[in-house]
Amino acid sequence: MPSITPAIVDPETGTEVAEASGKAALFRNTFFSEPPHADLNDIASAQYPEPIPLPRITEKEVIEAITSSKAFKAPGLDQITNKALQAGRLALASHLTNIFNSSIDLAYCTAHFRRSTTVVLRKPGKDNYTTPKAYRPIALLNTIGKIMDALLARRLSYIAETYDLLPRAHIGGRRQKSTEHALHNIIDKVHHAWNTGQVQVASLLLLDVSGAFDNVSHERLLHDLRARRVDERLVRWIASFLSNRSTNIVVDGFQSRPYTVSTGIPQGSPLSPILYIYYNSSLIQPSNTDTDPEGTTAVTGYIDDAALLAWGDSTEDTCSQLEDMLEKAQHWAHAHASKFAPEKFQLTHFTRSRTRFDLEKGIETAWCNIAPKATCKYLSVTIDTKLHWKSHIEAMQRKVSSTIGALHSLGSSTWGVKMLEMRKIYRGVAIPQMMYACSLWSRGRTSGCGYTKQTLQTLQALQARPARTICGAYRATSAAALNIETFLLPVEQQIEKHNADAVVRMLASKDPGTVQTRAISARRNRYTSPFERIRRSFAAHAAIDLGTSEHIPPFVAAPWRTGPTIYIDNAEEARSRHDIESEKAENICIYADGSGIGGCIGAAAVCLTANRIERTYMGTDATSTVYAAELQGINLALQIAQNTLEDTSSPRQVAIRTDNQAAIRSLVRAEGRSGAYILKQIACRTDTLQDKGHTVIVRWIPSHEGIEGNEAADIAAKEATGWREGQDGSEAADRAAQPEELYAVLSTLKRKSREEAEKKWQGTWRTGTTGRSSFRYTPIPSKRTLQLHSGLSKRESALLVQLRTEKVGLKDFLFNRNVPGVRDSLCHCREGRQTVRHVVLTCRRLRDLRKEHLGGLPGRTNLRGILNSHKLATKTIRFIEQAQILGHNGIGEE
Repeated sequence: MPSITPAIVDPETGTEVAEASGKAALFRNTFFSEPPHADLNDIASAQYPEPIPLPRITEKEVIEAITSSKAFKAPGLDQITNKALQAGRLALASHLTNIFNSSIDLAYCTAHFRRSTTVVLRKPGKDNYTTPKAYRPIALLNTIGKIMDALLARRLSYIAETYDLLPRAHIGGRRQKSTEHALHNIIDKVHHAWNTGQVQVASLLLLDVSGAFDNVSHERLLHDLRARRVDERLVRWIASFLSNRSTNIVVDGFQSRPYTVSTGIPQGSPLSPILYIYYNSSLIQPSNTDTDPEGTTAVTGYIDDAALLAWGDSTEDTCSQLEDMLEKAQHWAHAHASKFAPEKFQLTHFTRSRTRFDLEKGIETAWCNIAPKATCKYLSVTIDTKLHWKSHIEAMQRKVSSTIGALHSLGSSTWGVKMLEMRKIYRGVAIPQMMYACSLWSRGRTSGCGYTKQTLQTLQALQARPARTICGAYRATSAAALNIETFLLPVEQQIEKHNADAVVRMLASKDPGTVQTRAISARRNRYTSPFERIRRSFAAHAAIDLGTSEHIPPFVAAPWRTGPTIYIDNAEEARSRHDIESEKAENICIYADGSGIGGCIGAAAVCLTANRIERTYMGTDATSTVYAAELQGINLALQIAQNTLEDTSSPRQVAIRTDNQAAIRSLVRAEGRSGAYILKQIACRTDTLQDKGHTVIVRWIPSHEGIEGNEAADIAAKEATGWREGQDGSEAADRAAQPEELYAVLSTLKRKSREEAEKKWQGTWRTGTTGRSSFRYTPIPSKRTLQLHSGLSKRESALLVQLRTEKVGLKDFLFNRNVPGVRDSLCHCREGRQTVRHVVLTCRRLRDLRKEHLGGLPGRTNLRGILNSHKLATKTIRFIEQAQILGHNGIGEE
């Protein structure tokens, strides 16, 4: 097999190694080298707090872990795929549950779970791939073992979030958190410094830990887990999980013999990220302003990346503070067998004053002097000293341009990947690269929209290039028309939508009171952070009080919580089971529903046997959704059940019926979902009923199938909004009372941001001066434009777009573009200019061909109707191709 990696230079001898076996040995020495000695003197006398007990693993957890695994992840030595486990999850669940529980009881991780294959992958963006450190080891593990790892990782995450075991500023690898959270956490504090006193300076020091996962000290990790109250049974199992591991290294098709791995945690295990977060939490904990609001230092962590920030009246002051923080970090490194790479440290001073501060002031360390730079790179974002983001925007443009170049290789106007597939690739790869962290760089300047007109024009040109490749349009086609034909949101609106969504996500993951307090104080500040500028802008334009938005916690309930039993059958089976269960007198049957009517949302639950009806008004569709109302209906059904069974001692079955499958599925794994505050109430009510011995089942039933209870619940939900059957829409009846807790759900806020972006797109398209040919066919941007290309080849899609934009190889267009050899714009029939309209509708030379393809079809005399209908447009493409009248390069580009 040919080599896929270049010759690797041995860092000790400087000799090149070309043989795969020699490379494997070098990678082994690099990845699994002997780590520094950890200072463990404090462990022997350590006193640990009371651990948090964890119950036995449940079948529900096993099934969820299997279901949530990626089906086609590469397997380990066992070659069992996740897809196979998913296919047999119901049959395997009880057996795996017993195995996993026995494994923990015995504090023994099965030997074959600890054997792996280490695949060597390039680290992206490196200049030199002849050094071993330019590569990353990825362990391919036993898939059943990874199911157990994922299950235990979720448990560790749950207790960390529920019992506040980790520093708040330790952001990476945690639910409801992202890199944008970490970046805004730093930038907000820089703006805080700028708004303090006579304007302070902030200094950021980025640390780099060499081989973070590979150098983890097992003894120290176990100590850290005990110190943070992890169940002793789980700690002992983790000790076994880490011990006596072995791996084969695979490089260039060569597989080495098994090597023993005595240190570190395996990169590739779902358990490793959360273990490392526990491991380095004491590095993030000191100097955190979460515990000292008046402090002048802060640490932000993102898994193995640590950012130290200090602010003060001078760079001498901030550097002195950073030196103290770095000294504490070094103590952590000694105790944790970790090794810093000071040559990779980055220091940047943040200020917009040119002369007031000494921006050349560096940090003196035991290793070397760290000189400040005008920019630093953190979590793939280039941050400059003035927070104008010019360097990042330029780097982003280069990266996106490279991606677009690769996209061009997938096709042109006459061949290659079909239009809809290529559009999907662009939206899935290039747009995320372009929009990454735009909630920071697009709001860097204090005036206007936050970025320069030149930046916007550059980004617009960046999007126009792939849009032209996607649809096969001529270069003369305007960017506005390209956006319409490919239904790509213009860059300016993409930025606004992404920013609004980012702020809404961050608000949902934080305590709303804290955000509101910060927002109120920020109004008096000279420098406004990007987060606050976006928050104000979105709240003003969308007319929404973001202080009332919902908070989505990392977990709504414990992973091992049983919850209600759910059933989602096909319509016939669901109806049959409904009829059988309804005949059982011991069952309490309650119907739940949510409804939206006239822009208002209502929820209701109906119990026919107990003659009980509960209704609640969920506000307008700017606050709630029908999905949230469906959840509230289930919540009301549980409330009816509680009231009905209040004085009942014998166990009963509570059977709740609803016609919304999404709401039912949310009951099983609720975390991270919109409507979390309702799901939490449902969980509490369900637990209360189950604790009293009652059984709770939630079953899907088909809607509007004549099921009496379902129809009654539907009417009750509508009546909750003030609607009454047979009444004039102008007459408003009394609405039901609102629930005690009512928040704007995340999905409504995201929908509002999308609507605002589309509204602005519609406005600019309507008043624009370019792309008027496309405007005649699509006066309002619509996704229906994409439906025209269903089933078309790339060549056919290109011709359709060219016809709609009227930038096509007909003489009228070619003559206006001064194409050599085209002497006039007249059609060959000499009865008019050779335009799209003339050729498709009136040219007498093409009368017979036109009749053959378009004759007898309704709408054939309306060009707009023809090119807006999939059937007619397809026939028109055939007609144009057979007419053979396209000049110059046919349907190719100019």
